[in-house]
This record gives sequence, structure tokens and C-alpha cells, in this order.
Amino acid sequence: MKAQTCKKVCGVSQAGISKIYGNNLLAQDGYLYSHQRASAQAGAPGASLNALSRSASKVFAAAFDKIEARGRTTVDLYEFVHDATFNATTDAMYGPHNPFRAQKNLDDWAVFEAGLPTLFLGYLPGILARRACKARQRLVAAFVDYFGNDRHLDGGSLFVQLTNKVNDDTGLSLADKARIEVGQVAAATFNTAPGAYWCVWAILSDPVAFRDCAEEVARLVDEADDGTRTVDLARVRTECPLLVSTLQEVMRFYGTAASLRLIYEDTVLGGGGGDDGEYLLKKGGAVLMPNATFHSDETLWGPSARAFDHARFLKAGHHHHHHRKSGGTKHPAAAFRGFGGGHVLCPGRHLASTEMLALMALILVRVDVVPQEGEWPAAPIGLSAGRALPLPSKRVLVGFVPRAAGKWRVVFTDNDNSGVNLVAEDMQSTSS
Repeated sequence: MKAQTCKKVCGVSQAGISKIYGNNLLAQDGYLYSHQRASAQAGAPGASLNALSRSASKVFAAAFDKIEARGRTTVDLYEFVHDATFNATTDAMYGPHNPFRAQKNLDDWAVFEAGLPTLFLGYLPGILARRACKARQRLVAAFVDYFGNDRHLDGGSLFVQLTNKVNDDTGLSLADKARIEVGQVAAATFNTAPGAYWCVWAILSDPVAFRDCAEEVARLVDEADDGTRTVDLARVRTECPLLVSTLQEVMRFYGTAASLRLIYEDTVLGGGGGDDGEYLLKKGGAVLMPNATFHSDETLWGPSARAFDHARFLKAGHHHHHHRKSGGTKHPAAAFRGFGGGHVLCPGRHLASTEMLALMALILVRVDVVPQEGEWPAAPIGLSAGRALPLPSKRVLVGFVPRAAGKWRVVFTDNDNSGVNLVAEDMQSTSS
């Protein structure tokens, strides 16, 4: 799948594809696994993740400073969340020479992103996704400039440094490195915006979730004698369990991702003495495993599996007097597949989760959000268009009203190197 993405979405040359495939596409020292390891190393809890998160937090803070300067502002909620997360992620990755600080590249990205579903299909892209292909060419030129002039060495993240080294070690041309980087931007941002949107939606549209999460985040705000308010967004990861639980529940409840496995040899599943019998998976086939199947299974999640419960993922020991009972069923950690699992576990999950939590926290402390229609409509769940979560089916306009006038300091300290451990693999690594 990743190799096909390089070809269909990124437009990597045939020479580049041959180098990516190499002698053994799936060898541990091959391109795909090497790129995955580099991404995972840079995105793992520690100094690199903190640096990425700190850069992203600065971009979020600047967005809310602009709102405060303008006063009450009407925005398209998804557009605001999309732009905030996209700008935060790309600035964190590419540093002061981020190509997307140029408006022309942002405009080209909007065209390219809209054409991604068609590019994924790979059917007559030059005709059916002509504008997206032309926008991609211009984005490739921007990254040729970025890497060709070593701008990644001046403030670019460890993430970019390590993945670029894999590209160099594979012998990819500058143009193919730039093409892959366009795909890397898609991988880093494609699901964060809808994920963050439904997180924000969950806490704003539900009075109980709003009250619970707002109380948590308010405790992170310190006010100095001169009225300056400081919020350390690094603390959200460990001191706001309900906010974290809400994020997980969003990934469970709204998630539409599916895991794909190619079958390399005949495999028999079942036969363990149950009533389901045996299944032969033939070599050369593929297995598609929709997350929604796992995430709505009442044997795993209890009778409330199809209801949204923002406190569902509270850990033992966290008492919550507003908790809506989840049927008393303790779910297995591996039942949550919001970020994939195994060798396709999302390497950017810690950054994406941190960004979503940071945006949720800042919305709760810095603005009042008023739906233009006076009350929140039913969740406008649209199509997923190949994403891990659906896009909204319609625009929802809201008013952002600055809450507390005065100076704000938004920081992200290094006091804690925790990640946001949401999946079983992370929980196992921290407990071992």
C-alpha cells in the first residue's frame, strides 16, 4: 500500500519506485520499514516529540491571539480546525523555512488535498485529477527548493532529518525526495483535522462533556499578579484524563479507518473449537479489517457500544461523578484501534494526539463558542473520503468570543517526556 501510495499519490518516478522496491520490498532493512522506523523514532515520546509539540503549540497560540485582537469572530468551525492543525503540523516539521508559510503553497495544497481520493484510485489521474496533479508539481518544486538548498538543516525537525536520511541512503533523486515529502505532508495532516474537529465538536456540543473538560483544563491556568495567564499544554497529556478519554472516544465512535493486510501464504484462521468454523485465506489475496467493526462490538464495549461516552476511557482510580455508565464492561486495551496497530501503527500518533488535546484545551480556556443557529445541530457526519474519520457533511458557522482579556503565555515545557499512550502497544511499552 505504501509503495503504491508513492507511485499514485506522490508521483514518484519509475526509477525511484525501483529503488523503493529494491530486492525485497518488505525486508527489515528495506525502504518501507526503514522509513517507518525513522518516523517512529522522531515521533516517540521524548525531546523530539516535545520540540514538535512546542512548535505546534506556538502556532495554535498565535491563532487565538489573532482572534482576541479581532474580538468576536465568525468562523467555519472545520475550516478553522483544519487550518490550525495543518499550519501547526507543517511548522513543527519544517521549521522556519516551512514551505507552507507561503500562501501560494497553501492554495496549491487545498487543490491537491481535494484531489487525493481520485489520486488514490490511480485511474486516469491526468484527466480526472488534472488540477491536483498540476498543484502537486508546484508543491514538488517548493520541496526541491527546501531540500536542494539544505533548508531542512536550519531548524527542520528530527522527523524531517531522519526520513530524509532514509531517502538519501536509498539513492532517491532530489525530485523524488520532494515528491515523497508531498506525500509525507498528506500522511501527517490528512487525519488530524477531522480528528481534531470531532474532538472539538464532542466537547462543545455536549454540555456534560463541556463542563467536565472545561473544569479540568481551567486547573492548568496560572495567573500572575500582573494578570498574565499561563497555560502549559504539556500538562494536558497527564493531568486531563477526561480530555484524553474524550479524544479516544472520538477515535472509537467516529473512526472509519480500516487495516489492510496482504496474504503472502495460504493461512487458516479459526479452528479453535468455537462455533465460527475455519477460514482459508488464500495467498495473493487481501484482508480488510474495518475499525468500526471492532469499535461497535458489544462483546468488547458493553451494551453502550453504539453511544458516545466521553468518560469511557477513564482509567481505574479516576473517579468521575458525571460518568454515564458504559455497561460495566471493561474493554481489552487491544480493542481500541484508533491509530492502527502492529507494523502499521501510526508513527505520528503522539504528535497528532498532543495537537488535538492542545487545540481542545485552548478553545476551552480562551474563547466562548456560540453556534450561529443558537444551538448545536445534530453531528453533521459526512463521508470519510479515505480518511480515518469522516469529514463534516455541511459547514457549521460559530462565533468565537474571547473569554479573558489580557496577556496569555502558552508554553510547552520539557518537565515531562510522556506521550499520549492511547493504544495497547504504547501501554505495554511504558509498563515494561
